[in-house]
Amino acid sequence: MEEKRVQILMSTYNGERFLREQIESLLHQSWKNLEILIRDDGSNDRTPDILQEYGAKYKQVKIFLEDNLGVSQSFFTLLAKSDADYVAFCDQDDIWLEEKIETAVRKLEREQGPALYCSNKILVDSKGNLMAKQDRRKRIPGFGNAVVECICTGCTTVMNRKMAEIIKDKLPDHAILHDWWCYLAAAYVGKVIFDEQAYIKYRQHEKNVVGARAGFWAEVRAKAAYLRKSRGKLEAQLTDFARFYQGNGRKDVLVQEILGAKRLSGRIKLLWNRKIYRQSRLDGIIMRILFLSGRML
Repeated sequence: MEEKRVQILMSTYNGERFLREQIESLLHQSWKNLEILIRDDGSNDRTPDILQEYGAKYKQVKIFLEDNLGVSQSFFTLLAKSDADYVAFCDQDDIWLEEKIETAVRKLEREQGPALYCSNKILVDSKGNLMAKQDRRKRIPGFGNAVVECICTGCTTVMNRKMAEIIKDKLPDHAILHDWWCYLAAAYVGKVIFDEQAYIKYRQHEKNVVGARAGFWAEVRAKAAYLRKSRGKLEAQLTDFARFYQGNGRKDVLVQEILGAKRLSGRIKLLWNRKIYRQSRLDGIIMRILFLSGRML
């Protein structure tokens, strides 16, 4: 049986340092019926030259050198161009294990309706060396999680055509990130598969480390600061989502209850809502404190 077609969507911006290593890992995937669509988001380093080199050498690599839109809109633009059976998001600086796409497709093949796959990650440093501390927490996907947290890291995400078409038809103006929006949509209309295994070396840069400070209270302060970064953006994202996705009464109410937390009565009500959850208990406590104090939306 012929392999279904997969399109890998990569957005680049000034990524010359690690770009070749990432593209090579895509070209060596065990799943061979692949197209790689790469949109450069207005780079001013050597990234466009590297991309054109690969585009000239490999017919399955399609290059789009376009104006700067920002990371989320860049990925949504690529998603709008896609037409394959399965679609995967890809960052510019990671390393994919050769079975990454095949593993995701095999799991998605079992689903009849719209579905999104995502997975754990192998954390490596800027030189590609395995980091001592790995994240092995068990994730429980669900809409009550998706409204306040994204566990579907974009570079691990693969979706089937049904899911991709639904998202393409309802592209937002105010997504915090493309992967979070896709997780929200999939948790609302379809199925989210979280794979506890990891098939990607996820490069960690020093500036990206969250909550890596010593001591309990230092960790609490770091997590609170991280959650507050979504203030304002979370309200805009959920307002957009409520405009596009309606019809599931239980989930619609959940969105409106969070948006209702702009009022004190709504914040108090949300404090006891156990349908809304983050994966970490500590994160959940901090989130509720921030909601109660009016610093989450």
